[in-house]
Amino acid sequence: MRTRKMMYLWLAIILSGSVFAQKPLDLTAPMPVDKNVRIGKLENGLTYYIRKNALPAKRVELRLATNAGSMQETDAQVGLAHFTEHMAFNGSKNFPKNELVSYLQSIGVRFGADINAYTSFDETVYMLQIPSDKPDIVEKGYKVISDWAGFLTMDGKEIDAERGVIIEEHRMGLGAEDRMRKKWFPTAFYNSLYANRLPIGTLQNLQTFKHELIRSFYADWYRPNLQAVIVVGDVNLDSAEAKIKQYFSAFKNPAEPKEKKLYDVSGNKDPLISIVTDKEATGSMLIYFTKHKAIPNKTIGDYRQRLVNSLYNTMMNARLRELQQDPNCPFIMADASYGGFLARTMEAYMCYASPKENQIEEALKVLISKNEQVKQFGFLQTELDRAKEDLLSKYESASKEVEKNESANFCSEYVQNFLIQEPIPGAKTEFNYAKKLMDDIKIEEINVLTKKWLTEENQVVVITTPEKQGLKIPTDKQVSEILKDVKLRNVTAYVDNFKAQPLLSKELTPKKIISKTENKELGTTEITLSNGVKVVLKPTDFKNDEILMYAQSPGGLSLTEAADYPSGFLTTTVIDRAGIGEFDNSQLEKKLKGKNISISPFLDQTSEGFNGSVSPKDIETLFQLAYLYFDAPRKDVKAFESVVSEMKNQMKLLGNNPIYAFYDTLMKTTTQNDPRQIAIPTEDFISKANYDKIWSIYKDRFSNAGDFTFFFVGAFTVEEITPLLEKYLSNLPNTGRTETFKDVYNKFPAKTIDFTIKKGADDKGMLGIIFSEDYTWNDQNNLHLLMIKEAISIKAIEIIREKMSGVYSPQIQMQIEKYPTSSYTLMGVFGCSPKMEKKITKALINIIVEIQKNGPTLVDLNKVKEQMLRQRETDAKTNEFWLRKLSTLSFNNDPITNVTNFEQRVKAVTVEDLKTAAQMMIKKDHFVRVSLVPEGKKK
Repeated sequence: MRTRKMMYLWLAIILSGSVFAQKPLDLTAPMPVDKNVRIGKLENGLTYYIRKNALPAKRVELRLATNAGSMQETDAQVGLAHFTEHMAFNGSKNFPKNELVSYLQSIGVRFGADINAYTSFDETVYMLQIPSDKPDIVEKGYKVISDWAGFLTMDGKEIDAERGVIIEEHRMGLGAEDRMRKKWFPTAFYNSLYANRLPIGTLQNLQTFKHELIRSFYADWYRPNLQAVIVVGDVNLDSAEAKIKQYFSAFKNPAEPKEKKLYDVSGNKDPLISIVTDKEATGSMLIYFTKHKAIPNKTIGDYRQRLVNSLYNTMMNARLRELQQDPNCPFIMADASYGGFLARTMEAYMCYASPKENQIEEALKVLISKNEQVKQFGFLQTELDRAKEDLLSKYESASKEVEKNESANFCSEYVQNFLIQEPIPGAKTEFNYAKKLMDDIKIEEINVLTKKWLTEENQVVVITTPEKQGLKIPTDKQVSEILKDVKLRNVTAYVDNFKAQPLLSKELTPKKIISKTENKELGTTEITLSNGVKVVLKPTDFKNDEILMYAQSPGGLSLTEAADYPSGFLTTTVIDRAGIGEFDNSQLEKKLKGKNISISPFLDQTSEGFNGSVSPKDIETLFQLAYLYFDAPRKDVKAFESVVSEMKNQMKLLGNNPIYAFYDTLMKTTTQNDPRQIAIPTEDFISKANYDKIWSIYKDRFSNAGDFTFFFVGAFTVEEITPLLEKYLSNLPNTGRTETFKDVYNKFPAKTIDFTIKKGADDKGMLGIIFSEDYTWNDQNNLHLLMIKEAISIKAIEIIREKMSGVYSPQIQMQIEKYPTSSYTLMGVFGCSPKMEKKITKALINIIVEIQKNGPTLVDLNKVKEQMLRQRETDAKTNEFWLRKLSTLSFNNDPITNVTNFEQRVKAVTVEDLKTAAQMMIKKDHFVRVSLVPEGKKK
């Protein structure tokens, strides 16, 4: 027997040794490529990536990436890389003029959401998601991206028509940030073309360029050896590859192709400093960085170095966040990290801060001293242990979700692989590598990085700040002296305030549930606990590593006196900032490192509750935190002072910005200056908040859990979660109080209001038109209102954007709410030329009148139906959708048919239905209209 035991022992030792004696990774080996993606290259040089993926179901994501952007423009072509992107939607071989957008809308593709594009300095990328359950739709999808790649018509009339749209996009970007950026960009991108190649271009060139210039840009740079096609989704790999070869093999490269250059940013021996002010700036920004040549990212060793960098970034930012808990901290927020720079050839160690008023110099000094602290004393092993745990947790979560990952995410990875050779090993491989490499990363090699990154050469400081009398703004000389100040090198070592004690020390006795019922139609289980708390559970298989939580109770800020509203407004922000139980905010953050978890209280107009999410492995911690928010909220005056200090600094100068002033005026006008409905709180408003009142409001709103309903949706089983309900939620307090919200809010104005505000120096306008009425809340009216909104959106794109060239992006929104009174709010917001606001107003009202007179066209109605049904098709496979639907059904006491027969109800709607609904519920002559025009402009 003894011999057998010894044999087993030696066998165990041998097996154990084989585990720990794994062959080390070869750091010189290239990073592997995920075997699930097929990568190929056509004879003409076009690269392609194909992957079969299940989410979202019945969808395929298509991408066309062109490795050319604004940096490839000549001086005469400034802005035309971006203009070319726009022309992809304005006429091609298979889709003349504006037919592409109309066709895509007809198959359920939403403009701006499912179809979009972007142009950057070095690339242009087109994105399209289409249904894959009909072969003809998929076929046309390949035609779309093929047309983008080489068959744009670039018709002169269409180019000129699109000028107006792009000029409106250019106009949207005007303002303080744009003016200041034009001044500091030449410093940040010293002696580099980047400073003069903002993708939007210049107004003069957009207005005057000759057609042949954009055509030549397209011919020069949209060529197969600079392009990649990416196909991910519900596809057959062989079939997709055949289609790519069919549609893209015939493209040819120019006989004498222009060289694709990568541009550098010049180095500098002495610090480069740019201090820029503007009267409309809403706050200060501080950027302090050093430039470095980019290192490769191809081998396992390169990947390991990026892990090292990530650990450094995690620890440094944890220290900076800890500073922000002090109300005397000189900045609202700060960040420091090493990573990619705008230029592909460059990387940077970049420190960023948002200084409080008159504390720019102090913020810079803190950034320097905190970097010096790391340089002299390094990080602590406890910090590194937490950072490793946190980073590995993220990799683990991604690994678990690889089969549940959405196709768009894979597309993004493959685009970056094509453009900058970002490795694509796959989430599972990456997690395995991270586990193997992380153990070998020692504190010593991280602690030398600050000396390596924060060099004497290549330093740049950028400061942007409001132009205001009495404001303390440093000079270039003062900034230079701060950079050299030896007193800032006199620092002490960091002290870790981590608490090892458990979050919840008290023992809780589980209490049995009172009732449990199943709703087979919704796939839910509804539970009532012994203290009256109700729980709705919906297990799903949409994600492997996600559980979402939402809790709600009626009441909210409506039960707070108007005079106490400033305190109510800040209540949950202050409580959340204070930490929980025995842990202050920074201690709690450290305690939760390595856990994929979030939970925070909220207090809105008619309810209070919690939002939360968690990985299944950490779910008990979520329950502990939820319990503590009731049982042991933390009273911390410093947290209150910190929140107030930050918010005052954030809000102090917002009124300087014309756009903020516009939205503030729009809100005040529609709510008749209701003191309980605040869009942008003022400094005076924040000053009225009282900490004792905040504490009493929180204790009142969250003292009684008996009227709360908790919702859980995600990767769990009812059997797994029930013991946690019995242990934690059953022990929440029930005071026996029954309450609901009050109707204490001002109503929409009874008469039409037309108001103009004059603010801003730029030729830039904004227009907001809001219609709002009470109506009878039911499924039919709600559906009709939402469909009317979609029909208006389609027409706004067609008429106001395309035909009138009046706006870049018309925003049409609809909000419906049952409480405190059943009402809808239909809002149109347009950034536009001040000269166009009356024409746009008339156009929007004409669209509404036409729907009231004749209903939407049958073509538009079918577009609306297809878009809504396709959207529901994908939404219904997400935890977010079900959490939102279940909580809304419960709070509004709506019938479950709101969810279960959605498709039938949508398909049954007729043109006449929407015509009648628009006549009955929308009053075309009852609205609030607010327009923003520049100062000095005559109305």
